[in-house]
Amino acid sequence: MKTIFTTFAFSLALCAVAPAAAQTRSTVAARAADTVVLSESADGDYIVRRSIVERQADNDYSVRYLINLATLDAMLAGNSSQLNELNAFVEGLMKDSLMKVNSVVITGYASPDGPHAFNEQLAKNRARDFRNYVDKKYGFSKKFNVKTSFVAEDWEMCRKLVAQSSMPEKQTVLRILDGPQSSEQKEMELKKMPAVWAYMAEHILPPVRRVAMNINYDEGSLVEQRTRIRKPAPKPAPAPAPQPAPQVCEPVRTCCCGEVDEVITGIVVEMPDPEASAYSGNAHNVRKAARRDIRNGRETTAYNSREAERIADEEVKAAKKIAKKEAKAVKKAEKAERKIARELEKR
Repeated sequence: MKTIFTTFAFSLALCAVAPAAAQTRSTVAARAADTVVLSESADGDYIVRRSIVERQADNDYSVRYLINLATLDAMLAGNSSQLNELNAFVEGLMKDSLMKVNSVVITGYASPDGPHAFNEQLAKNRARDFRNYVDKKYGFSKKFNVKTSFVAEDWEMCRKLVAQSSMPEKQTVLRILDGPQSSEQKEMELKKMPAVWAYMAEHILPPVRRVAMNINYDEGSLVEQRTRIRKPAPKPAPAPAPQPAPQVCEPVRTCCCGEVDEVITGIVVEMPDPEASAYSGNAHNVRKAARRDIRNGRETTAYNSREAERIADEEVKAAKKIAKKEAKAVKKAEKAERKIARELEKR
């Protein structure tokens, strides 16, 4: 059996369903995931942040042993499937630099039939045998924190298998298993029912004779987060200076001797009478207005030019700032990668 416990960062959750009856996967509460930021850079209109999300997981593997034996048989009742899964996990572990084993616990079990002292030693020997197997094949004890334990008489597993079975006199058997009698008394009561004991010897007790191994580890995933940059709205261009409105005259009728000689329409510029005494003053005013118009046009052009240069300078400064930030992020990422490499070398 194999169980994986995971907790994801960024509000993610993982739920998987096992493809076979011998394997189950579920999601339960675990410690919060850790996030390590590797780099942060700009990509067009986006800020791109690359991180490692670390989460804790547990894998369980179970192999059976023959009655009264503490030597692993790889071909016994599903053992090959469990050993293949363990081998695939270890191969992935060796290739994945983001996985780190925290602990390994190997527990030996014995079925509750037979003397208690014999079962206790048998369970210990089974745990020791499987530890020798993983040490010889994978070097577990040299690389990880490996512990062994044992359960001499696993009545709890027996009770669970009986409840799931269709054995004869099932309710009677459950009452015996749930009763206050000692282990020897329960075994004697069950043996008084030949059909019951024969069923248990064939279907219930063999799966109890086993070794279970739990591997607790941390695994990581590379996550890339892209965030759109909200650019400020462009400033409106300055309004051009108001130009003096040309004088539009009504149609002018020039009369001579009481008759209409010509009709003129459109823009009319009044020219002073050269014989008038105020001619010089009017000419001065016309030249002054013309110079004012020219000056206003030049000022507008200069203002627009200064605004264009200012906007260009701001864009250059922004580009330099982003480039500086990207360089800093690259250095930070390289530092994090060197740190990970050093930790891997220590393992």
